[in-house]
Amino acid sequence: MKSRKNLIWAAVFAGVCIVCVAFIFFTGARSGENSAEIYENGKLIKTVSDLSPDKEYSFEIKTENGTNTITVGAGSIWVSSADCSNQTCVHAGKISHAGQTVICAPHKLVIKIVGETSADAVI
Repeated sequence: MKSRKNLIWAAVFAGVCIVCVAFIFFTGARSGENSAEIYENGKLIKTVSDLSPDKEYSFEIKTENGTNTITVGAGSIWVSSADCSNQTCVHAGKISHAGQTVICAPHKLVIKIVGETSADAVI
């Protein structure tokens, strides 16, 4: 009898997990259009409203501390090159979901995705 009860609870748990995974898969992590904001030393210097342009493009952000090349395309934005010593911002990769950031600490530069999200947390 106890084994049957455990089997029922395992089936209920598996069903809940399947429903959660299906919800995440079909709704994705975002519910609206996202844009990117670029800050230098805490001040907004540029907004990129279209992260899915027809063609991938890049632009440079020059600060008093150095230069970063930012690339936009396929719903994402990323630092493709930087003249800082640690290259952490380049290795951070592409970001595309609201709440994600790329930080270039030596240049005091922050790229942040803003928009609506249906996720409880962004990792």
